[in-house]
Amino acid sequence: GGFAGAGAAWVLAGMGVFMPLGARIRGLFLEAVKTGNPLVDSVAEHSPSNNQAYDMYLHKARYLAALGLLFCWHQRTPGKFLAFLYAAVAYHYSLKMSRLMIICGPIVSMLAGYPIGIAADWCIEQFLSLLCRPREEEPVSEPIRTGGMGSIFRFLWRWFGPLIYPKEIKDLGKFKEGFRQWRLIDRPLRLAIAVGIVMATIKAAKSPVQEFNKHCNMVAKSMANPQLMFKSRLNDGSEVMVDDYLRGYEWIKKNTPEDSRVMAWWDYGYQITGIANRTSIADGNTWNHEHIATLGRILTSPERKSHNAQRHLADYVLVWAGGHGDDMGKSPHLARIGNSVFPDHCGDDDPLCRKFSFYQDGSPTPMMAASFLYKAVNHNVRPGVKLNTKLWKEVHTTKYGLMRVFQVLNVSKESKEWIADPANLKCDAPGSWYCVGQYPPAIAPLIAKRRNFAQLEDFNKKGNEKSAYTKLIEKERTGKSSSDEL
Repeated sequence: GGFAGAGAAWVLAGMGVFMPLGARIRGLFLEAVKTGNPLVDSVAEHSPSNNQAYDMYLHKARYLAALGLLFCWHQRTPGKFLAFLYAAVAYHYSLKMSRLMIICGPIVSMLAGYPIGIAADWCIEQFLSLLCRPREEEPVSEPIRTGGMGSIFRFLWRWFGPLIYPKEIKDLGKFKEGFRQWRLIDRPLRLAIAVGIVMATIKAAKSPVQEFNKHCNMVAKSMANPQLMFKSRLNDGSEVMVDDYLRGYEWIKKNTPEDSRVMAWWDYGYQITGIANRTSIADGNTWNHEHIATLGRILTSPERKSHNAQRHLADYVLVWAGGHGDDMGKSPHLARIGNSVFPDHCGDDDPLCRKFSFYQDGSPTPMMAASFLYKAVNHNVRPGVKLNTKLWKEVHTTKYGLMRVFQVLNVSKESKEWIADPANLKCDAPGSWYCVGQYPPAIAPLIAKRRNFAQLEDFNKKGNEKSAYTKLIEKERTGKSSSDEL
């Protein structure tokens, strides 16, 4: 049965029936940090973990967990092997991707509590032994299993057992069992040792436990704050709640028509839909690489070129300006992702889009300085930086300037009506609720410039050419120079 199943799977795999692993999953098995997909590589949570992350989220519990692993390996029961295997898998994958640090939490908690529980059980047992005599239990001997891992283990034990468990330790164990017969001496001595362990533990663990408790409360508070609101301190030292993002989305909901379409980077798509209750051009679904790359191209293009596309797709444009993770910090990724589908954006000779970046002094490169995104974020903030007021109108900037909303002027009514027409939707079945929209004909020349991004997820698409970025990362992964092809 097993061979037949394996044979059938091999045949089906050759026919291309099975879907390949996605870029995120492949990233867990690659030695290199980057996957070759600029969209996946742009997400911070996909980067490898570092020592600071382990200290932040696991703190001192990870040291006790290491001790718990030794106890698991010492007992070697099936349950303990499961914990050992879980810890190894969790640690490996958390090293590959920082967001997988979360799977380390349960096993670290369990392993950290294991040695504490063993010591506590033994100490409690010594106190109880003064009140009643422990019942003698006959050791249960399991039948010897022939073949399989049992025979392999017995073979290895014959060779390496004397090294792991020498005669001196065996003699010490026999002496301990013999000493148990002298109950008037054995029980008080064990109780004294238990009291010593408890007192020493309380004294030694007081400061680390207080530090651990303080750290847990600090991390809990930092993680409890929603991304849209956070506490900060002003120059005068007063603490304020910064809720710019929430108020910005609420403003859009209250002050824009219900049929408004809001263009923003895909990171904010779900927030635009869920809080502002408006149509977003792209949401947090990263499957459609070409669509997100089109959005990146539009936002990082020069004003005129950007507006030519915006007026056919959106009524408003939203940018995050200032603060941690604003659009300027992300903008090189936007240009790089756009270039993976539109090779004329930065060019195949510049797969990392270094043309769209900052100089060491913090000033923008010419391509960045001319882009819509740079001018929208810094509109009337940096000297000499201003959007073309004939193309956009600033309609809202939040209290601390973290979100800015611009109205797109001269919106194409024809394109908006074409998109809203049900006849132009592509439904998976007649009358279905699942219908995919299409780009309006007016931006067909832009869409024609796209080069489908070749990724393994597109198992049912043939002939897609790899982008210059993917080729560069593959060459870096193999340790070869990319200058020959780029």
